[in-house]
Amino acid sequence: MNTVFEQLNKLRFGKRDENVSPHKFAMLLALATLYEDDPFIENKFCITDKLENIFKDCFQKLAPTYDISLATIDLPFYYLKNDGFWFLNIKPGLEDQYYQIENSSNTRFTKKRLIYIVSHAHLSEQFDKYLRDAGNREVFCMELKRLFHAANCSLASGNKKNFERIFMAKARDGNLNPFVGYLNSLQRLNANNDNALAEYQACNPFFSYLHVPHPLAQAILDELKKPGGRHVILTGHAGDGKSTIALEIYKQLANISNEQSLSHPLRPREDLPGAGISIMKDLSERRREEDPALVQELLGNERRFLLVSNTGTLLDLLCGQAAAFGMSKVQIESEILNSIGTERGEAEIALISTRFWVVNLARMDNLEFARQIFARMVAPERWAFCKELSCRVNCPICLNVDLINNRQNIVFDRIFLAYRRMYEYGTRLTVRQITEHLSYIVTSGLEESDIAEMREKHQSPLKAEFMFFNRFFGDNGKEGHPGAQQMRAVSEISKQGFGERPCPIWERKLWLKLRDRYFRLGVEDCNKEFDLLREHGSGPGNDNKPGLNPDQAREQVRRMLYFLYDFPNEDVSFLKQFLNSSTILRWQEWQSPKVRLEMSERNVLELRIFHVLQEHFTGVRLPEGVTEHDRRLYITLSRGRKGFRQSAQVVLAQIDWSNETALELTRSKNASGRARTDLELKGRGRIHGSNLVLTLPFLDYVVMRHYGEVGEILQPAYVERLERFKTQVIQHAKENRSDVMLVRLKTDHTFRRQQYAVLDGILEVNDVL
Repeated sequence: MNTVFEQLNKLRFGKRDENVSPHKFAMLLALATLYEDDPFIENKFCITDKLENIFKDCFQKLAPTYDISLATIDLPFYYLKNDGFWFLNIKPGLEDQYYQIENSSNTRFTKKRLIYIVSHAHLSEQFDKYLRDAGNREVFCMELKRLFHAANCSLASGNKKNFERIFMAKARDGNLNPFVGYLNSLQRLNANNDNALAEYQACNPFFSYLHVPHPLAQAILDELKKPGGRHVILTGHAGDGKSTIALEIYKQLANISNEQSLSHPLRPREDLPGAGISIMKDLSERRREEDPALVQELLGNERRFLLVSNTGTLLDLLCGQAAAFGMSKVQIESEILNSIGTERGEAEIALISTRFWVVNLARMDNLEFARQIFARMVAPERWAFCKELSCRVNCPICLNVDLINNRQNIVFDRIFLAYRRMYEYGTRLTVRQITEHLSYIVTSGLEESDIAEMREKHQSPLKAEFMFFNRFFGDNGKEGHPGAQQMRAVSEISKQGFGERPCPIWERKLWLKLRDRYFRLGVEDCNKEFDLLREHGSGPGNDNKPGLNPDQAREQVRRMLYFLYDFPNEDVSFLKQFLNSSTILRWQEWQSPKVRLEMSERNVLELRIFHVLQEHFTGVRLPEGVTEHDRRLYITLSRGRKGFRQSAQVVLAQIDWSNETALELTRSKNASGRARTDLELKGRGRIHGSNLVLTLPFLDYVVMRHYGEVGEILQPAYVERLERFKTQVIQHAKENRSDVMLVRLKTDHTFRRQQYAVLDGILEVNDVL
């Protein structure tokens, strides 16, 4: 079979004007038709009316715009002999005439001469054997059509540089990588998405390919096993992986390896014999009439329970049996909600003498976990099946996987840096949503039926249309994919405005033709595409020749640069601008246990944070530099609206910024043991205990305000956090004095402090130094 297709790919063909001559292709299609009519046909072919009519029919269907009067069968019948699988048998005694015509420069083999001199032609043994199989014939014809249209596209481009296109080939013998189908079943692009639900994963043999042991599973198992251990309540959003953790714990207790799939999904309640442990994988599946008995089992402490539930169902169970716990419904509801809402994502609640460890997955960072899943998704062993398939060369999925693996460290870092930016800005995706998105950027949701449709329509899409750097955004670089736009991950990414804010240094480097014309992406798989997109993006605005306009070309260049280019450490401004986050790279560095906050960095941050807090607490916009010499932070009785000039304000509290605050990097761990480092403003002295975690959005705001981005606004959620911090400071720093202090904003934007007091009915006003 390989010999057949290798020779087809080496097929020589003529050219007429700007078109490929379809003669040889049509002749081979005609021969395949003869085998279709009679699979036992003798491997001897003569020029007959039947063969000629079939040839002309194939010719017209293959090249409908080609002049049909030129469809002469003598040309391919004779010249196919030069391709190594078609042989002419000369009639005895006419050999000299044959060679005379063959060597003549003025005479050629016409149809009449071929019928007279050649007794018949025959195919090589490999071709003959191959075409006798019906399945092979279908693949053979599709490959011929593909090769013809690919040759035409190549000829049309001539010597001009052109965007790389993909010519879809059919998998021979129907061999398809089943892992692709599994990845597509994780996406909700169509009805074939059973594996988007955890219940179906338990029985799927492919699940083990992606499964990563969850760090919480062992901690929960240890808690359930230890003497005097607590019941465990596992909650979180749909898709956070609650059922998967329950499955992992069940397998360990039942001595089933993680690689082994179950014969049936987990039952609503699984009692592990000998372990004294029961797993309820979803409380919503319980029978409500059994609630009293279940609560008595919980109170009895004879068995340890893992209860997997969302918040509503958990409240329904425990509040509905409040009397059994000797508590009111309001008390139980308050206990549960408080435990679920803790920052660490874990807490203990005690109902009578029964203790529960409550673990809330929705409060836990899942990005490192998702990164491990992605690594398994693109691991070379998952794609070894495709290695020997001929269709691999032009398979958009394999090309995409190759590109990801060739730049794996950079690609992984950039993908999850984008996710990180979203997470820190308040957009938390569940494991299911991230896995769905990652599987989509690998496969583009392509099924064999989609590829077959493109083959039949002779479509040759641009290679970049299926590459992950476009599919990450749910589009092909030109237009959105309707199914992908429904994914929450894609929907949220579109709201971030990634790549919309230009980076002036790099914009000049990329688009001004006199600057860095020799700049290269440095990625062998994409260098040509990158250069062509740059060239097209620098062109006139109405040029739409490669199927995309210059704006779209520039957008793709920025995407490729972000996801693939290895930026020097001293030149990462593009990454910050692309993600709309000035401090995300430094924040990422802080996550290393070895990183410390240097004195110079701390001083700069303290000055800028002080400036922003002073603006927020007084409601007054202050120019940069005016707060450098006054290190008192005022909390005033202001309107909280910057649209009004408030030149005089009552001071509620003031603190010595230099001595009563400190910036520190604080490290914390969640229930799964994952560590995290945050920059924290800590109160000292009078305001000890008044602490403020400085999140990434706030740090970005501080930096952008410093550089004059007056349009930047704080997130409403963080404004609330600042107000809580302000309240804490007022409670600790407020002095019980009879006088009142006012601050007045002077013309040089500094504050003048005045003290007002009433003594013996007389108002005294003093300037305070």
